[in-house]
Amino acid sequence: MTYVPHGGDVVVTGIGALTSAGVGHEALRRRADAPRGAAAREAEARVPPAPPGQPEAAPVRLAALAPYDPAEHLPTAKGVRTLSAESRAFAVAAADACRHAGLPGTWDRDPAVGVAAGTTSAGLEDYAALFATRLARGVGRVNPAQGPQTGLNAPASAVSILTGAAGPNLTVATGRAAALDALAGAARAIRTGDAGVMLAGGVQLLGHAELTARRRAADDAVLVPGEAAVPGEAAVVLVLESGAAARARGARVLARLLGAGSAFGPPESGPGERATRAALAEAGLDGPSPTANGAPANGTQANGLPAPARPVPDASAVADAFGDCTGAAGAVQAALAVLGLTPPATAPATAPATALALVCATDPDGPAAALVFGTSRDGGTPS
Repeated sequence: MTYVPHGGDVVVTGIGALTSAGVGHEALRRRADAPRGAAAREAEARVPPAPPGQPEAAPVRLAALAPYDPAEHLPTAKGVRTLSAESRAFAVAAADACRHAGLPGTWDRDPAVGVAAGTTSAGLEDYAALFATRLARGVGRVNPAQGPQTGLNAPASAVSILTGAAGPNLTVATGRAAALDALAGAARAIRTGDAGVMLAGGVQLLGHAELTARRRAADDAVLVPGEAAVPGEAAVVLVLESGAAARARGARVLARLLGAGSAFGPPESGPGERATRAALAEAGLDGPSPTANGAPANGTQANGLPAPARPVPDASAVADAFGDCTGAAGAVQAALAVLGLTPPATAPATAPATALALVCATDPDGPAAALVFGTSRDGGTPS
């Protein structure tokens, strides 16, 4: 199936997730609805394998990905064994999202289908392992197939190769804003007509190198403003499509992505609020955006429209349920926001959006991003 870019409005038609709660959007929703402290309850002490010649790390409690078999989820097993852990997880989330959206999941090098990933450390583990192997065991023991997996763009590239998505391919590394920035970039690609379908989201896994770096920076790090959280892993993908393309194939529309905004600056400059105002402006909305600790509240009302049927979790709530997923946390928030946008059963098919969900992510180093989702005017509801 080949998609012709239509531009115009952007809709969400599928959600795929792989977290400590398991695979699928239902597992995501169940965990979000669980009593507070789920990540801490589920966290287990892990000792991440050390690269050759490197000292073993101390055990760390983390909300790791639930066990899964990539072969059960991916359209092909070819080349999967050589992928990094991040690439496998992101590919599984993408495949899950395609199934939820009713898409085939594979294309014949289609330039109208693209991929966008947000992350803070994809490729780091393979990068450290490759060079540690070279130093400890010699160049003859280095696996050449590991080289392409050492870059930040490995997950997005792997999904493109596995699915045949030959359109725009983006990787964003803006800290906690990364996943939302990736979704915003994907939406822009659709609005400009550069793509008809984008598989977009975030991925964050924790290995020896990442956890060692976190431990050394622990004195200065703030995991989640106002709260401590166990480290967490996640890979979440949303299927974004042009509204015309979705309607042409009879897709169920879960929500509309109405606006996106980004900002950068020290916390005192309010980058979260500036990103939110930009997102609301792009959505054609105005009015104040409540703030807390420099970051806008989520699930806020605007222009008198009611909030979603299910509250939109903020960064603190996501960390409480799934662990501190850093670069992927925004994708978790966005997915839960979409799942919470269930329109009234009596809403007419041509009705405008009747609910909004505002999602914002801010990073202590300056980046901030915000998205505004609205109820589908087509009456679709998450399943």
